[in-house]
Amino acid sequence: MQKMLDAAELVLIRDGYHAFSTRRVATECGVSLGHLTYYFPARDELLRAMISAVMARYGERMRVASAAAEARTREDLRALLDWLLCDTVTKETSGLFRELWVLAKHDAVAAREVLQFYESLIESFVQTAAQVYPSVEAQRLRRIGHLIGMLTEGGTVLFAGPGERSVDYEEVRPMAVEVVMQLLESAGADATQARTAAPAARSRKHKSNLTRP
Repeated sequence: MQKMLDAAELVLIRDGYHAFSTRRVATECGVSLGHLTYYFPARDELLRAMISAVMARYGERMRVASAAAEARTREDLRALLDWLLCDTVTKETSGLFRELWVLAKHDAVAAREVLQFYESLIESFVQTAAQVYPSVEAQRLRRIGHLIGMLTEGGTVLFAGPGERSVDYEEVRPMAVEVVMQLLESAGADATQARTAAPAARSRKHKSNLTRP
């Protein structure tokens, strides 16, 4: 079955969503159409199974990359961000996700799968970033995670594929990493300031209560 799902992914990337068919997938993986439809009776069922497999695989890649931050240093986190931004413009990733976006537009189940995938990636980032910035609220880290999603998917649109650009991606990518790191540093500083300010405020209130007649 995995061979069929791999073939489906290849056909989707190579031929596109509108040309995708169970017959083409069967030909690609060298099985009869009847054999393929025994497991996946309809085109949409095959596409949805393929999406689930792709999301699981890519999610695992993200978890492996996140594990590199186990030393809990800013440089580890910077390396993870750089990997995400590098990966988004590769032929494999950009080609696949362009077609998944088209598929999600036409299929509500696929749209939910893609959205859940992005949410799970953002949660992986939140957990990793929290190791480096433990005092920052999770919701603030999620907002930064969504910004990273905007940067990576925007990178796919602007820089993946052939053609000349007025700006090279290698010039822009370090800027994107630096923006995110500055936001994380600012969030960490704000959290530290809030944590130290709270006891001082309580102390002032206590002193004020003692001096009241």
